[in-house]
Amino acid sequence: MSLNFPRDRWTVVLLAIIVLMGLEIVFLMYQNQKLKAVIEDPKQYFKTLAKDDTVPAIAAYDLDGNDVSLRYSADAPHSVLFWFAPTCPSCEDNIEFWKQVYVEQKSDRLRFLGMCAGQPDEAAAFVADHEIEFPVMSVTDPYIMEAYQGNMLPQTVLISPEGTILGVWPGALDEGGRAQFLARLKQL
Repeated sequence: MSLNFPRDRWTVVLLAIIVLMGLEIVFLMYQNQKLKAVIEDPKQYFKTLAKDDTVPAIAAYDLDGNDVSLRYSADAPHSVLFWFAPTCPSCEDNIEFWKQVYVEQKSDRLRFLGMCAGQPDEAAAFVADHEIEFPVMSVTDPYIMEAYQGNMLPQTVLISPEGTILGVWPGALDEGGRAQFLARLKQL
């Protein structure tokens, strides 16, 4: 009995390739499940502000040089923060809603601030491209990023006059998230 080595070698090589591809498919399926879990509940995987946390006052200027400092006291208005970045596709999903909320809800009882995680020139271009009217600051200071948990984008944050977090809505807002946010604003 003689073995045909060249033919048998190719069979072994092809079988090895098939096994490796099968293992890679299993690995990709596992990764896909983990990513779906992150998308479904980002708060579980990324540190965000939470209800009843407090945030420090910050001194800041918007892209036009106007003072948009966040100072908290009993007579201050509630604050609505919109966290985004110019390179974040999910952030763009929230922009039209945020613009609508700003136009419909701006008053003496609410102050709005866009917090753009990016360089001022990128932020200015993004604001111009999307015709954003609410004030926007470029956040490059690591202290502000950490204190206001700008590590997960986009985020919609509602803060009491005293600096206590009343609600955080991370990620692209679906209909339920939008309704929940608007309902919370009506309670003020």
